[in-house]
Amino acid sequence: MACAVPGVPWNPARLAPTFALARGLPIYALRETGAHLGWIYGPVFPLWYLPFGLLENPTVALVLAAGWNACTLISPVGFVLWAVFRAQAGVVVRVTFCGILLLFANPTTLAGFYFLHVDAVCVACVLAACVALHARVWRGWQAGLPMAALAVALAMATKQLAVIFVPASIVWLWREGHGRLVRAWLFWLVVCGGGLAAVFLYAFGAEELVFNLYWFHAHNPWQGTWGLLGARILELAADCGVWGAVVVIGALVLRPRQQARLGPAAGSMVRLLGSAALWQLPVGLIATLKVGGGLNSVHALSYALVAGLIVLGAAIIQHDADQRTGQGNFRTIWLPGIVGVLVVIISIRLVVKRNVVLMPDRGLEQLVAESKANRGKHYYPWNPLITILSDRKVYPFDDALKCLWIAQLEPPVEAIRAAIPTGAVIFYQEPSQSKFVLNYLGPELRPAAFPQREP
Repeated sequence: MACAVPGVPWNPARLAPTFALARGLPIYALRETGAHLGWIYGPVFPLWYLPFGLLENPTVALVLAAGWNACTLISPVGFVLWAVFRAQAGVVVRVTFCGILLLFANPTTLAGFYFLHVDAVCVACVLAACVALHARVWRGWQAGLPMAALAVALAMATKQLAVIFVPASIVWLWREGHGRLVRAWLFWLVVCGGGLAAVFLYAFGAEELVFNLYWFHAHNPWQGTWGLLGARILELAADCGVWGAVVVIGALVLRPRQQARLGPAAGSMVRLLGSAALWQLPVGLIATLKVGGGLNSVHALSYALVAGLIVLGAAIIQHDADQRTGQGNFRTIWLPGIVGVLVVIISIRLVVKRNVVLMPDRGLEQLVAESKANRGKHYYPWNPLITILSDRKVYPFDDALKCLWIAQLEPPVEAIRAAIPTGAVIFYQEPSQSKFVLNYLGPELRPAAFPQREP
């Protein structure tokens, strides 16, 4: 899968801000500026991948970034399980492996391994916050609240939707009987969130951040309402079909004694993750209704999965204990085994269907080499990474101009034309999602533009 990442057209565009940041180029632009990269999220993601942005070989950078992305998706799952079952290392390994298979068995979560996007980093920060907050409540770790608040601040500075974890955590504290910690929790959220915001506002520009992180989203229109919401829910349900089957079969095997098996601390962590999932689900679904939104914004899937894995871990511990005392039964052995085989088969099928290659696509290297040989004469509207490496400049990203136009925040036409190299040859990778930039390049090119704007 790591080898497939360089060939996905979205990935170079999404890592372009990281490469720009590594070369001292701006990643946020005001409306009046023509050179927009379309980065409408916080700066944590570009910083998280910054070591790879320092590389000059795009293929190597993207393959290594894909590995780092996979670690970002998987490691927090193991981290939460270790925090709950720290005395059972074998159980942590086994359940984490089951979690990886289940991530592969759901098309929505599987896509996270192929597309380098902010969602993996955002979910990782929220899961880290859950561990720190849980440690403060159940082990009295004094640094738990400030560490959890810092993780939440980083999550919100990755993707704005993470703000919904704040009410979810407050409700959890209150329901767990720790309402006395709410005031301190809010204090640390303000301190860490305000401090991080001050640093980023100073480093990246207050106007630029407000325009890209708030003003654009406030003006971004809806692409659908109730009909689209119903379609999203049905698509989500279909993608989670394997998970649902595993839950049903697991319930038949485990029977109703699971709450006692979990233990108070493990049960509390399940409730925290469940609260995060319940609060995030409607917000994530609403985000899919905005122009450009997709099911990747439904982070509730990840939180619910980790909660289910904790239940699975407790069941494995109970099963091992029953086997040692001779109280186990045949059903608890063969039925999970059948389920495991089916999940492996389905996971492999989905991975192969998504696209697996044995050697990385090295086309980006050739394009960068040709662009370096013709500096200022090539323009790749759907791949700003190439000219960041060759020209050390930010040229307008086609999708960014289209989204700004849809949001009625279109930059001045003169500024867009000034940001495009004069007389450059324009390259689109086909099939291209849009050719919006052609609207600005004269009457001979406008007929090929899509979507088309008025002259």
